[in-house]
Amino acid sequence: MRRVLTSVVAAAAVTVTATVTSASQAGASQAGASQAGASQAGAAPVAHVAATVADASHMSAPAVLPKGFLLNEAKVNGPRRPWEHLKLTDSLKKPLEVNPCGRRAARDGRSASRTFTYLAETVYRSEQVVLYPSERAAKAAMRSVRADLAECGSGGRGHDRYSYRWKSTGIGDEAIRIGGFFFENRSRTVIVRRGSAVAVYVRTGLVTKSLPVSQFRPLIKDARTMAAKLCGLPGVCG
Repeated sequence: MRRVLTSVVAAAAVTVTATVTSASQAGASQAGASQAGASQAGAAPVAHVAATVADASHMSAPAVLPKGFLLNEAKVNGPRRPWEHLKLTDSLKKPLEVNPCGRRAARDGRSASRTFTYLAETVYRSEQVVLYPSERAAKAAMRSVRADLAECGSGGRGHDRYSYRWKSTGIGDEAIRIGGFFFENRSRTVIVRRGSAVAVYVRTGLVTKSLPVSQFRPLIKDARTMAAKLCGLPGVCG
């Protein structure tokens, strides 16, 4: 536009012939400027669309748990005794390891999941990490755990009777430590949320109804380590 205005001012100061010539040149300049402007105008939307697509691709990239991410994952391929059973699964349908209501399949909209389990006679240990599409969804999962504990916190008769007790724990964004009391065994569980992810650690073993922190120290240590590790995954901690 500045080039066009300069050509018009110069044309007014010279003869008619020069004016005609300058006008022709100015027209050519205007045409060139118009073409350049059109090219720039056309290029801008294309660039904007390309950037938008790139941003959308980045935002919609599926959540992935890297191989070896779980603290106990390497044990699956390690040595084991005949009575030890170790398993690793990425099933999205596997319920959270905190499952007092005995739900058969997860329906919480998770993006990725990995669960390690160890079973040897009456000994059970597990580690589970679940990624959700948003922090809001992860918070909803934690609310569901609390609701299930309240709804199914005790039940059964005789050999099938059970009960759960739980307390808040200072790990990550929110966490709960849970004691499970069964006829022949007891369990300790710590579940922690960090951003849009949830991690669960379970071990059978001695636990009393007051749920002292001292009885949960190994699980709290693992949960705290994982809570920090989760923030290394894209998008988990915002």
